[in-house]
Amino acid sequence: MTVLDITRPSPASAITSFLYRVDGSASWKVGTAHIIASVSGPIEVNKRDELPDVATLEIVVRPDVGVTSTREQFLQDRIRRVVAPVIALELHPRTLIQIVVQIVQSGDNKILNTISLSASINATYMALLDAGVPLRSTVSATSIIYYTTATSDGSKTNVVVDPTRAQLEQIEKDITSVHTIAYELKGGKIERLLLSESVGSFTEDQVFECYDTAANICEETNRIMREAITKGVQQKSRWREA
Repeated sequence: MTVLDITRPSPASAITSFLYRVDGSASWKVGTAHIIASVSGPIEVNKRDELPDVATLEIVVRPDVGVTSTREQFLQDRIRRVVAPVIALELHPRTLIQIVVQIVQSGDNKILNTISLSASINATYMALLDAGVPLRSTVSATSIIYYTTATSDGSKTNVVVDPTRAQLEQIEKDITSVHTIAYELKGGKIERLLLSESVGSFTEDQVFECYDTAANICEETNRIMREAITKGVQQKSRWREA
């Protein structure tokens, strides 16, 4: 007998506009993951990187410890896949939009990238919004992990969303699949799937369950983003009220 048990995440937290010398910045914390993203642009671009009809998008991911490796290159590629389609790059041709993602705390164990990826996508979107970069829609991402535990009458399938590192260490041997899902939203509602990264063993039904769960979480995440952006705008405009 298989029973589905979903552990909801602890609420994420976000702040914006806290870095200087950049056009936009955002901090995203969920579970034990902490990501900082900054955006500069549109700014002048090197002639060799100039594109005649769109802005050049540069994404750099910096690790929490050590030097850049294939792990950061993987994150750069996936972040680009998600954010590039929603940035109106054609409005600023022959310029550069530079995104720097700093992993303060990954939240993952040694073999996973899922928490870092989803948190980096959320931080990047908020930094783009804070910088005033023209966007077509909203982006939101989450991480979902399936694991099984033995019961007296069979097995139990458990789902944990955006887990902490302690949770990952506790269930590490029982993990069956890991999913990173990113959605495009319009008006706070799911519009289309932007990213689906899945690793492990899973059924077709579990994939669709995963998409439904991720859709609900991403809509919740979108509300958290809106609140953080609203708070940031209010803080910026305090001088006008004075």
